[in-house]
Amino acid sequence: MRKYDPRWLIVVGANLLLWWLVGLANSHLTSSAVHLYVGGLFVVYSSLRLDRKHGLIAILLTGLMIDAVEPVPFGTSMLLLGLVHATLLYGRQRFPREGAVFGIVVALFANLFLVIALSFLLVGGNPRPGAAWLRVFVDLLASQLFLLLITPWFLALQDRAMALVAIHPETGRRVQI
Repeated sequence: MRKYDPRWLIVVGANLLLWWLVGLANSHLTSSAVHLYVGGLFVVYSSLRLDRKHGLIAILLTGLMIDAVEPVPFGTSMLLLGLVHATLLYGRQRFPREGAVFGIVVALFANLFLVIALSFLLVGGNPRPGAAWLRVFVDLLASQLFLLLITPWFLALQDRAMALVAIHPETGRRVQI
């Protein structure tokens, strides 16, 4: 009999917590008209540490969660996060999987790609696209600086959550505490 493997659930729960905290930060930043986007951080742990199946489940559910609250066509975030996840899985054997420095680099590049892709998809409907691109640039800059600060914390949070349930993130085997 196979036991239940909660790795995908732990990652989705951590992503949900981060999404909620970023939503609170965005709520407090409304007076300065800055919007933080951290989509690139959602794929880092799933792509670098989890196996393919559990990582894909976590990414697809996270993408659906984002699609439910963001003003994008349904499935857009799920598709883009899945694309970034698949790209990282392709080259994962060449990457160092542990450590915050490489996680920060991956999060920054993934977030840059996601913001640019979403911007090209959504700016065309804006009545003043020139002003919209300036706004996208400011939001991207603020988001990248924010990611630089929180990525080590978020990766450590996910590692700690796996340690609390005594599961190795890559194999799914129980570890002795």
